[in-house]
Amino acid sequence: MNLYRLIYSSHANPDLGLADLKNIMESSIKNNQTDGITGLLCHADGMFLQVLEGYQDKVNQTYHRIVQDSRHHTPMLISCEPITTRAFEIWSMQAIRLTDLNKEQVKTLTLRHSGSAIFQPNRMNPRQALAFMKDIGILFQVSDDIILDL
Repeated sequence: MNLYRLIYSSHANPDLGLADLKNIMESSIKNNQTDGITGLLCHADGMFLQVLEGYQDKVNQTYHRIVQDSRHHTPMLISCEPITTRAFEIWSMQAIRLTDLNKEQVKTLTLRHSGSAIFQPNRMNPRQALAFMKDIGILFQVSDDIILDL
């Protein structure tokens, strides 16, 4: 089936606002539905952590398009590997601002998966980043908050 999962982190530009995140979501959903890409994007403390899943060529094309986006810089590839099943199949893309979720739960997950109380995805290894994203996805699904309501 040739499915791949790519995880990367990057630094958000300092002037990035909620409107920018909504714009990222809108264009990501549109492009990803067409390309069969699923995934999750987290933003906090001036950093992004994103997971992309799909066919290898589409994941690669999507990542190359993302790294050209001027709303962030210094992308760091955390992992890119073949997978047998998707972990984020319910979303063509979902963006979560960690500041919109329960602070204590986010802090606990950050500590659990990185050893730091501060969200620093560029210091996570592939297993930590994936486990963090899975847990944040679960936390988001059970949260009463509406994140980036389009």
